[in-house]
Amino acid sequence: MKNKVKWLRISYWAGAIGDFIIAILVLIPERMGVPSYVYPMGLMSAVAFSWGCMLIWADREPLERKWILLPTILVGVMLLIAGIYSVYAGVITIRSYIPNLILSPAIVTLWSFSYYNARDIEVGDST
Repeated sequence: MKNKVKWLRISYWAGAIGDFIIAILVLIPERMGVPSYVYPMGLMSAVAFSWGCMLIWADREPLERKWILLPTILVGVMLLIAGIYSVYAGVITIRSYIPNLILSPAIVTLWSFSYYNARDIEVGDST
C-alpha cells in the first residue's frame, strides 16, 4: 500500500509543479508566441495556480482525495487537445508545442497509472 500512496503523491506533486510552471509561463504571452492573448492567458494562469494548490491539498490526504486525479486527467487531456488544435489553426507553431506534446501524455499517463493503481484501496485500509 505504501508504494501505491507514493505514486499518488508523486502524481500530485508532478501536477502541482507543472501547474505552477504553466501559471508563470502564461503570464508572459509574448514568450509563448501569442502576445494578443494577455487576458485569456491571465485567466489560465489563475486556473493553473489554483489547480496546483488543489493538488498539494490532495497530497495532504492522498488516499481520501485520490478522486481529484480524475478531473485532473480530464483537464490534462483537454489541454493537450486544445494545444493540438492551436497548432492546426496556426495560432502556435508545432516547434513551440513539441515539449507539451511530449510532457502532456507522459503526465496524463502518470496520473492515470496512479489512480488505477490505488483504486482498490479504501480509506482506513492498513494492508
